[in-house]
Amino acid sequence: MRNPRHIALALAIVAIWGVNFVAIGYALEGFPPILLAALRFALTGLAALVVPRPKEVRWYWAAGISAFMFFGQYVLLFTGMAHGMPEGLSSLVLQCQAPFTVLAAALLLRERTGLRQLLGITVAIGGLVVIGAGRGGAVPLGSLLLVIGAGASWAVGSVCNRKAGAENGFALMVWASLYAAPPLALASLMADGPHKIGHALTHVHLAPVLGLLYVVGLSTFVGLGAWVVLISKYPASSVAPYTLGVPPIGMLASAVVTGERMNALELAGAAVVLVGLVAIVWPRREALGIVANPSLPTAKVEETAAAAA
Repeated sequence: MRNPRHIALALAIVAIWGVNFVAIGYALEGFPPILLAALRFALTGLAALVVPRPKEVRWYWAAGISAFMFFGQYVLLFTGMAHGMPEGLSSLVLQCQAPFTVLAAALLLRERTGLRQLLGITVAIGGLVVIGAGRGGAVPLGSLLLVIGAGASWAVGSVCNRKAGAENGFALMVWASLYAAPPLALASLMADGPHKIGHALTHVHLAPVLGLLYVVGLSTFVGLGAWVVLISKYPASSVAPYTLGVPPIGMLASAVVTGERMNALELAGAAVVLVGLVAIVWPRREALGIVANPSLPTAKVEETAAAAA
């Protein structure tokens, strides 16, 4: 990708997605985690009024995306963040979806996994272990495991997405969001109860509402919409490495806005995870010369990388 405007657009998207975790933190101050997920996908699903349904996608693959990439991922992520997982650290740990996706694709889709990817997976998992060891009691282990589980759920959803074969990733995202909203609303009703939901909706404050609007408006529609444009023009292998900038921006934004600090062991683990992610997603030498074919269905949901956050 050599067009300066497109490079600037990719960097702007990464900045939006990095700050997104701080916005989630503010949203969770006013909404219970499962209710927040339900509101996010209900608002995103409203775009189905103007976005045509991807008729080429079979219903069970769309249901799989809704169940794992949206329902499972965000129930686990938002719950983990609501119970002590810091925003900046969450932006990093969620990227464990990359090694999980490689493993899931190898096991379920029989995709070949290269030696570099295997090494990257090993290094990234080792980094997560270092982060877990460096918690020092500040981050509950259960919350850390919930965010790791969110990455694993995202990975299974990515496998469903690859099998879906959508020609328009944005349309698939909108309609899968619409399908995810009712189960999330029911789960929130069962977990939170009518009283807690009613209190959250009738005692709204500016910061949580702005956080929700950021997640829906900027992160989903602006960030995801622009990302789909880029991956429709370039091979995913030349665009995906930009998402490695999401965790550093997320940690920096959290440090500036919320005062989040990581200890030396957590920082060392974060660096190890990033090294592993680079090894996993960095394009192979032979892939660098590939030119995207506009006639191929390149715009897929999992290629939106950190947009699922």
